[in-house]
Amino acid sequence: MDSPAHPAIAWPGFDAERALVLPLLAGLMATPFGERCQIDGVRLARKQEFHVTLLDRQMARAAAGYGEPQLRALYATLQWTPRRTGRYALLHETKRSGSGLLECWSLIEHLQFPAMRSFRTVLAQALGPVFDDPVPHVTHFVRGDPNGIGVPHVRALDRLLVRAVVP
Repeated sequence: MDSPAHPAIAWPGFDAERALVLPLLAGLMATPFGERCQIDGVRLARKQEFHVTLLDRQMARAAAGYGEPQLRALYATLQWTPRRTGRYALLHETKRSGSGLLECWSLIEHLQFPAMRSFRTVLAQALGPVFDDPVPHVTHFVRGDPNGIGVPHVRALDRLLVRAVVP
C-alpha cells in the first residue's frame, strides 16, 4: 500500500490509564471498508480515535524503573513516523465484563514502524523480555469493547488472530 507516513510524533506522554500511546491523525486513517464493515458475519463499528500503543499499562509500570527522563531521551533518538501497510487482520477475544462474558472483535492494520521495535528492544535489554516482539498496528473497527483488543506482543497476536482480511 502506497500511503503517506504519518508526520513525526513528539513525545506524547502517558495517557490517563498510564499507557504510552501515540495518537494518529484520523484524516490519514481511511480504509477500503468504509464507515462500517462486516466480516464473517460480524458487524464492526468504525473507531473515531486512532493510536499506536507503545507500552500498555503493564509495560509502562515495568518501564517506570527505567525512569521517565530516560524514556523521553530514548524516544527522542528515534524517528517516529509509522507507515500504513494495507495488511489487515481480524481479531477475537472473549473478555470478562460486569455482566458475564463479552465477545470482542477488532479489525487491525499492521504498520511498518521500526522506531517502535527499536524502542522496545532497548527496554527489553534493560528490563526484560516482556518488551520483546511488538506488533505495530492500529485498530480501525471494533465490536464489543469500544477500545478494541490489546495486542502487546506477537504471542498475543497468535492467540487472538482469526484470519488475515483482504479488502
